[in-house]
Amino acid sequence: MQGDRRQIQTAVLSGAESEDLLMLPLEAIELDAFRRHHAHDTFWCGLLLGGCGLQLTTKLYTDRVCSLSSPAR
Repeated sequence: MQGDRRQIQTAVLSGAESEDLLMLPLEAIELDAFRRHHAHDTFWCGLLLGGCGLQLTTKLYTDRVCSLSSPAR
């Protein structure tokens, strides 16, 4: 999926086949608290949501909505 520029706001916790859905805050001011709350969690593009199954990381932006993406993107 190299070059995929979609902004992802939904993920699942702990593994690609998880049913534990979460929504990323859209505002930069809320992302720091989200990161602290989920400091020991991993985020995944959920297969049950029709996703690719890759591990995701948070991306902080101040000029657009925050998003999740694969580190390889």
